[in-house]
Amino acid sequence: MHLNLSSQTSNPAIISALAWNAVRDSLTKLGKWELVNYIESVKITPTRITIKTLKPIVNMELSNHQESIKERIEESFKTFGIPKTERKIVFI
Repeated sequence: MHLNLSSQTSNPAIISALAWNAVRDSLTKLGKWELVNYIESVKITPTRITIKTLKPIVNMELSNHQESIKERIEESFKTFGIPKTERKIVFI
């Protein structure tokens, strides 16, 4: 049996929620759970993943783990059938 979630995963709010969860999972696996508390939002566009934090120093720490975060987001999107596109991660 194949579950078709394409109608739900085309919603920008759902895609952002999946990305937010993937960021949280990635930081937890990296032992950086405390950084999650400083993340205000995660937004997705066709070309960009924007992670907004409460402190600029957190952006620097997150940028050290950029590849792990991006891989986890892509893995999550693949699981839910969201087409892969090249997105740049931006921390603001």
